[in-house]
Amino acid sequence: MGTQKPKFYAVRAGRDKGVFSSWEECKKAIHGFSGAVYRSFTTLDEAQAWFNGETFSDPLNTEDHSFIAEYDVYTDGSYVNGQYAWAYAFVKNGKVHYEDADVGKNSAAATMRNVAGEIAAALYAVKKASQLGVKIRIFHDYAGIAFWATGEWKAKNEFTQAYAKMMNQYRGIYSFEKVKAHSGDEFNDYVDIKAKSVLGIAD
Repeated sequence: MGTQKPKFYAVRAGRDKGVFSSWEECKKAIHGFSGAVYRSFTTLDEAQAWFNGETFSDPLNTEDHSFIAEYDVYTDGSYVNGQYAWAYAFVKNGKVHYEDADVGKNSAAATMRNVAGEIAAALYAVKKASQLGVKIRIFHDYAGIAFWATGEWKAKNEFTQAYAKMMNQYRGIYSFEKVKAHSGDEFNDYVDIKAKSVLGIAD
């Protein structure tokens, strides 16, 4: 059994900012903080470099640690009979301003079931945000949507690896916030129903 590689966590926007040597410290800095921006690394030098804005073409820099989302974006995915679907909704002031949903196009990705839809929803959402020139806070109910993008979870298959790579290209225009599935959150339920509807699933 191999030894586990050390991890370091850099927090650019959170309750506390800096480089931490444990996930517990990082979690305290970002848990429940709206617009948290953080990433994990295997070396201290990489973590400090990213924190100082020295790596990645990131719109956030050392002069601006704040992250103000112009839209809250709710994302979700669904799956039935070998097909997956995705949906997102851009919300501001309690109203949906932009939304989209569709059946997934990658039949191989369907092996990940509804997670394939969750991934697609997040990707389409950040692409839309980029087109609009806005920053968004992505609300999701599957932890991997954030953790694959931040590096907290290792992307092990071609689909999660492609997702992590694409999200890195859009780094700086999004943050994450997890919501509990089927907990009565109005807009989380809204995109859940939209994703199901394109597959013909009645809630």
